[in-house]
Amino acid sequence: MSLRSKIYGYSSVLFAVLLIAVNLSVYIVFERMSIDNEVNRVEAEAESIVKGVRQSAGSIPPDDLLRAYAPVNGMLRIVNEDGTSSPVTTTAASEQLSKLPYKYESEKKSEYTQVEQIGYVWVSVPVIWPDGEVVNVQVTESIAETENRLSVLRTVLVAVTIVALIPAIISSRILANRMTRPIQQMTRTMTDIQSSGQFKRLPLEEGSKDELKTMGQTFNRMMDLLESNFERQERFVSDASHELKTPLTIIESYASLLQRRGKERPEVFDEAVEAILSESVRMREMTEQLLLLAKQPEQWNVQLERVDITRLATDSTRAFREAYHREVRCEDPGSIWAISDESKLKQLLFILLDNARKYSEDAIEVRLEAKGQECRIRIVDTGIGMREDELEKVFDRFYRVDPARTRSLGASGSGLGLSLAKELAGAVGARIELTSTEGEGTEASIILPLSVQNGPLS
Repeated sequence: MSLRSKIYGYSSVLFAVLLIAVNLSVYIVFERMSIDNEVNRVEAEAESIVKGVRQSAGSIPPDDLLRAYAPVNGMLRIVNEDGTSSPVTTTAASEQLSKLPYKYESEKKSEYTQVEQIGYVWVSVPVIWPDGEVVNVQVTESIAETENRLSVLRTVLVAVTIVALIPAIISSRILANRMTRPIQQMTRTMTDIQSSGQFKRLPLEEGSKDELKTMGQTFNRMMDLLESNFERQERFVSDASHELKTPLTIIESYASLLQRRGKERPEVFDEAVEAILSESVRMREMTEQLLLLAKQPEQWNVQLERVDITRLATDSTRAFREAYHREVRCEDPGSIWAISDESKLKQLLFILLDNARKYSEDAIEVRLEAKGQECRIRIVDTGIGMREDELEKVFDRFYRVDPARTRSLGASGSGLGLSLAKELAGAVGARIELTSTEGEGTEASIILPLSVQNGPLS
């Protein structure tokens, strides 16, 4: 059985059961109240009859007295203490009541009974007769009108139940279709994706805020993530196959040169080893960057916390200075704390420092400042700089500044550094701004949100 059939069947049956239960309860309560009202009414009439009989028993013959108080649709009987009865007074339509068994009751009593499928209320009231004897005045009265009303109520409730079940069944089908429509759409979409190999999304209803729309939104976000991962993998394969080809070719060529001439010519040996080592380092760096760029930012395990920016910048510039033997100056403006991921921020700073090293020969300056709700880490070099049109492209993968202007500096790279820096900045909640003047130098700024408290965590 399909999910739609289950929802349709269960909701229809549940609504039918509830409707029948409610209508049945209404009928039972109304019936109970109606019969109780009739019993109370007949009891009141019996009390009135007892009062009148006691007042007139001495002056009016018993037969005439009973006929005077006999109910229209019922019977009046006086039962003596010894179990005998006076002549019964009934209407012509109620003669069958005189054949009913009777007995003396010492206490007031009332009950509902049926005779030949007609409902009657029987009430027995003890009374002291004028001669001092205790007798029962027993009144039996028909409640046929009440039962007729109850019959009409039964008919109405049955009709209402049947009529109400029709829209209930229709609405159950509509509900089942509505609830399963997103699932059917999801199934069709996944089938289309499987057959076409293209990523597709579910159409979502505007204004809806139910769980079905949430499920659709989750499915679409999952498709976005899968498509992004797929594109990253495709880009990684394409980039790796394209960019690793050159260093591998160079390594292969110099290895072949070593094999042929390296033993006889030391200068060839030194050149080949240096070239192989250089290309191997470049290939390793490129591979690491490609692998990191192939990951989703969610997979970088970013942990945002309060970071001592002054300490991080000082330690990073010291390590960079010792690694590359370049003059890197870092000013100390005092303690500055910001929200970021320390290891990822350090990696981002190294990328920008390395970029400044490649395109300048003079000292590199790292300047720190806090302004408003943000702080800036500024990496300033006095290198070759860039044109305005190049600033818009430097974050693209594999884009390199004009080789004709960088050849004198010996600058080389994969063109992945700033692209990776942009990804890292987005992951740690930072922004990167570049300003540059051709022939004068470049300034790269990392902008971070300041921490609320200016100090270490306690």
